[in-house]
Amino acid sequence: MAKRGEAAEAAAVEFARAFETRLGPGRLRRRERLAPYVNWRVGGPAEWFFIARTPADLLAAVRVAREARLPVTVLGYGANVLVSDAGIPGLVILNRTEGVAISGAEIRAESGANLVALARRACEAGIAGFEFLIGIPGTLGGAIVGNAGTREEWIGERVLEVEAVDDRGEVVVWPASQLDFGYRRSRFQRTSDVVLAARLRGYRASRSDIEARMQQMLEARKHQPSGPSTGSVFKNPPGDYAGRLIEACGLKGYRLGGAQISEKHANFILNVGGATAREIRALIELAKAAVRDRFGILLEEEIRYLGTWDT
Repeated sequence: MAKRGEAAEAAAVEFARAFETRLGPGRLRRRERLAPYVNWRVGGPAEWFFIARTPADLLAAVRVAREARLPVTVLGYGANVLVSDAGIPGLVILNRTEGVAISGAEIRAESGANLVALARRACEAGIAGFEFLIGIPGTLGGAIVGNAGTREEWIGERVLEVEAVDDRGEVVVWPASQLDFGYRRSRFQRTSDVVLAARLRGYRASRSDIEARMQQMLEARKHQPSGPSTGSVFKNPPGDYAGRLIEACGLKGYRLGGAQISEKHANFILNVGGATAREIRALIELAKAAVRDRFGILLEEEIRYLGTWDT
């Protein structure tokens, strides 16, 4: 056991040295708490932690980690993820690559671009088709991975191509036709590719019309619960709503420790104070079991579980 621990520490020292040689000293952190970086405000530490400010940062960090055979997890604004209390092994990259360039009705945006800011930039340029992003927390990269959107619109409809780094560290450009976009689905959920940037296409419209539609979107979002949460926990099953099914099971407002199924919308779970990731996951499993037992429907999570879990 002592030799194994010594070998692990030697590997850690070697990784840190290689990382700092490539990306500069003082930028790699060890055992960084992740709760402040995720919407639910829960979760343990990252084994290694790095903030990528440029696409070159992001690409180099992924390559160094993969050369060291470390798993890579990319976080944007911590939406739609539940980080385990034990934390995340390997390298966690906080993606703050936020560049946006506009040409005609096309937008090229880096994967760390904030969705709300992206919607506003499109509006300023008179480009429609991105209004639905105004109420969605998160980054473009995460939105592409989960094909984020509403019931009527999703980001995959606007994607022309995506630039990503694959598991060999090579940069690949994927046309939209090869990305298998579906309801809250993309090919990136089945691969270890890391999204670097995307080229998107909207259409021309008057700024006043775009602003009016964005305001409609914001008004609709006012009816959603407030407080630390990640938005909708479950995908809506065909022809129904996850929130309605959970409410019909009598679970609206149900609380476990510091985690609570929202009294306002049953497809939201809130951290009402001091919740743990384990408590939130227990509520998720409770809701799934209740809906399955009563309706014979197996709800599927819209969120992703990150880190080490004992379930």
